[in-house]
Amino acid sequence: MISKRHVEGNWLTRAQIASSRYQDPGLSALLVALLVMIFLAEPLAFEGFVLPVAVTGIVIAGLVFLLALGSHHNGALILVVVSGGIRLLTAAVDFLRGASVNEGAEAISAMLALLGVTWTISRIVFGPGRITTHRVRGVIVLYLTTAVFFAYLYRLIAQVVPGAFSGLAFRTGEHGALSPFLYFSLTLLTTVGLGDIAPVDAFARNLTMFEALLGQLFPATILARILTLYADERRRVEPTPDPLLKE
Repeated sequence: MISKRHVEGNWLTRAQIASSRYQDPGLSALLVALLVMIFLAEPLAFEGFVLPVAVTGIVIAGLVFLLALGSHHNGALILVVVSGGIRLLTAAVDFLRGASVNEGAEAISAMLALLGVTWTISRIVFGPGRITTHRVRGVIVLYLTTAVFFAYLYRLIAQVVPGAFSGLAFRTGEHGALSPFLYFSLTLLTTVGLGDIAPVDAFARNLTMFEALLGQLFPATILARILTLYADERRRVEPTPDPLLKE
């Protein structure tokens, strides 16, 4: 007699195997969705158009769940499901009420979900298997996820410590409030430093220095390493041309 636990285990195994087939393309799809969220949906939400950011958030959550399921790592799957569920719940409440219920809870739930995303993507990108263009795009996802994580962290600091940033006002209870913090975070991570926004609080200054340091080290270490592995993979796969054939 087959127990119910055994049947559920088989179902989960089959779902993980099916999801693992779409892991690499899922990384590319997640990159596209993340770019749309950062550079289109969030600015539109800042102007009052909330629907694009809500739809993009649902798409990103679905892609992350697919990637976590296909990673065959129960810890990553549990973290993504729990943190993502909390994030989607707070986002749904905010959307239905037309304003944020608690900005601190929203920021913390988003950061927890981003940690789950980072863990899942890291296990896929640096896991066993061929280094493909999809995995290279996965590293870019990690880079952008870092910027989004710090944006939520800056938003939380601005709420707790009013005036922590000059030129960066915290908009309470409005959709799209993350957009200015995304702008600040991305300029820091890419070390552009336009100077229109500056940290005033001591903790905020140290945090911005830390993100700027990550912005310098990430392309020079992690991205350079994965590109080197990708180039080596291409050389092994592509046949070496025969010099006699050129004559």
